[in-house]
Amino acid sequence: MVFVDILTSQLFVLGFAGLVISYLVLRGYMSSRRGTRNSNDLKSGVAPIALLGLYMFISGIWGQFAWPLPGSYNILFYDLYTLAGLLVISFAWSLYNDGDLRSTGVFGLLLGLVTIYYGYVGYSLNMTQSPIALLGLYFLFGIAGVLGCPLTLLLNNMRAGIKSKGGVWPALVAVFLIVLVLGSLLSIFIAGSAIPVHLATPP
Repeated sequence: MVFVDILTSQLFVLGFAGLVISYLVLRGYMSSRRGTRNSNDLKSGVAPIALLGLYMFISGIWGQFAWPLPGSYNILFYDLYTLAGLLVISFAWSLYNDGDLRSTGVFGLLLGLVTIYYGYVGYSLNMTQSPIALLGLYFLFGIAGVLGCPLTLLLNNMRAGIKSKGGVWPALVAVFLIVLVLGSLLSIFIAGSAIPVHLATPP
């Protein structure tokens, strides 16, 4: 069986998932500022993020077993990608069922910390030809995961129609959106940069 490198599409999907989640959080937060119940607004993103998360999980499992290159690149790339898929699915499921998001937030916190560690180790071992891009990608998504934990408290209030007040919430939402959008755009940029190489065929 010939191995097909789907890392490009996986990076696109990671970026798309991050941007869709960013849009949902921003949309819900703006509604909560007006004291509007927005459970249905947040549910509108369940289908796309659930499908993106499912692709991440399935292709991550496949990549862990099918990666043919020497070394531990399958661990560096796919350990976290698979878990990120589960996190996205968990988030979508909680939104759909109006469940408490705090457990998903704790999952995101733990995954975020591990992601930062993986990125640091991968960078220290110089495991890619673009170590700065690797470090940036892992750190941005890792920080987003960490910030997502307290953010789930706000999301719970948003769905209940409780008006968000001042304090740290605006700053938390702003920083979360900035790091998640930057990480998503970096993921999409890396994928786009790899398209010419992936599409090139030998004469």
